Amino acid sequence: MNPKMTALDAATCLKKNENLIVSILNERGLSYSKANHQVYFDHLTADALFQFSFSPQVVVFQIVKGGTGKTSLVYEFAIRASLYGAKVLCIDMDQQGNLTHAFNQDPEILPIMIDVLVDQHPLEDTIVSVLPGIDLIPSRFENSMLDEVLRLKKLPLESVYRERWQLLKSRYDLIIVDCPPSLGQSVAAAALAADCLVAPVTPEKFALSGLEIAYQSVEELQACFGLEIDFKIVLNKFEARTTLSQNALKYLLNHSTYNSKLLRNMIRFSQEFPKGIANNGSVFDAIKPTFAKEDIDNFTQTLLGISAAPNASTLIKARSFYKSAKEILDTL
Repeated sequence: MNPKMTALDAATCLKKNENLIVSILNERGLSYSKANHQVYFDHLTADALFQFSFSPQVVVFQIVKGGTGKTSLVYEFAIRASLYGAKVLCIDMDQQGNLTHAFNQDPEILPIMIDVLVDQHPLEDTIVSVLPGIDLIPSRFENSMLDEVLRLKKLPLESVYRERWQLLKSRYDLIIVDCPPSLGQSVAAAALAADCLVAPVTPEKFALSGLEIAYQSVEELQACFGLEIDFKIVLNKFEARTTLSQNALKYLLNHSTYNSKLLRNMIRFSQEFPKGIANNGSVFDAIKPTFAKEDIDNFTQTLLGISAAPNASTLIKARSFYKSAKEILDTL
């Protein structure tokens, strides 16, 4: 795995000329490589180039439905954030451990979150470095007992994760939590620890039903604990030419509550995401521009606060692939 930030992408983000970016890299003595007439670099150079001042945050990904591409989104988001210089910690809370395996880690030889709660294992000892700029707290099947442990030990949901994860903010710009596709005490505790909760939704009936259940759960947590959870929705696996995607977009945009929660950065359907993970890589290993990279980049910049999210009128770009979805927005 060798994720890359290209000088062209850096120039676009910083609103500068690509040649100027290369000149800055040379002036500062920053390391970079070149292939096919493209200059690219890694996390360390990105950190020195961008010098963004991030406000540390915990971003929790949660939805009551499997198959929404949640883990792939977490994975690519973490990698792209690191390529903007962010120091990232991923926390795998799903007992399936898909994020752990995506980062090519063996959870059987590593302590996990349940070891912290049951055996008072130091949280720092669960952290493993997986890429420059990215660390991971892994998961395995034993995390399926987290709900039972929280119940039996009567641990306070509002602080059991929040207090532990808040301590890590001094070390990380971004803490990303991948929750299992279900409800329970552990997922509730993760939501209560979130600065931002992201619900990935795919254009299908059951995913939208899962969104409703997840949002109702968040509403109940807010009422019970007297706090506000920043709930965001991202439409994933979007295909503008299909009726299902068009209807899902219409539904979310016309919904009295979901409209204001919907991120104006959709993730289009692409086989690049599963192929990248299957090959122990990322969509950002390649230099060539693709819409998969473009979508994750826009999503990442929005959540990191390094660019303004486009409004509904610019949600769909003026290109043929987007034509049918643009027509949907034009009618609203």
